[in-house]
Amino acid sequence: MRRRWWYGLLSLLALILSGCGGVQSGQQAVCTAETFTPNYVPRLERLLHWSGFPVSVYFVRDANYTELRQSFALQGFDQWVERSEMKIRYRLVDSQERAQIVVHFDPTTRDGLTEYTFRTNGQLVSATISIGVKGNSAVDIRSVAAHEFGHALGIGGHSDNPEDMMYPTFISGIPLQITERDFNTLKTAYCNLFMEGDASRAIPPDETLLHFTIRCGE
Repeated sequence: MRRRWWYGLLSLLALILSGCGGVQSGQQAVCTAETFTPNYVPRLERLLHWSGFPVSVYFVRDANYTELRQSFALQGFDQWVERSEMKIRYRLVDSQERAQIVVHFDPTTRDGLTEYTFRTNGQLVSATISIGVKGNSAVDIRSVAAHEFGHALGIGGHSDNPEDMMYPTFISGIPLQITERDFNTLKTAYCNLFMEGDASRAIPPDETLLHFTIRCGE
């Protein structure tokens, strides 16, 4: 009986310390595509993450910038903040040099584009968001901004369901909303943030930097 009790305890500890069930001190929990379902993780080219929040955001003050456009864009960003119950956060900074995410408005298109640099271990280093404002209403600016912020948070690809925020195209005038599939996909990138345990991620010092661009269209 005593031996069975020890075997049972060891088995329980093994389950707790594996996957997203828990995390040892100084170790990172790992989510699989089956941890938060439904999602579209298997369709993505990559799923990346920031090392911590808030991430710093700067809006380029060029000829296409207005405070009103920025306010619409931030309403889009805030969809992710609110859905995550403030686990995903950003802060505005007053210079591009201090920013992790740089945002600018593009009057030549209605679409969006996100470029980012990341390490081979999946950690994001920087991102640039382009929000098309050609004839766009406040609804469209919010929607495009929310979609591109999803990319900048680490969703490296698109959903195959037109109901999802991260579907590659949108219909003008119809507001996009974060779905359960969208949120579960993002949660998979931030397992420790949404499960019990240490939310930090160790960064090997010799990681190679990579660059990637995602284009989105109407």
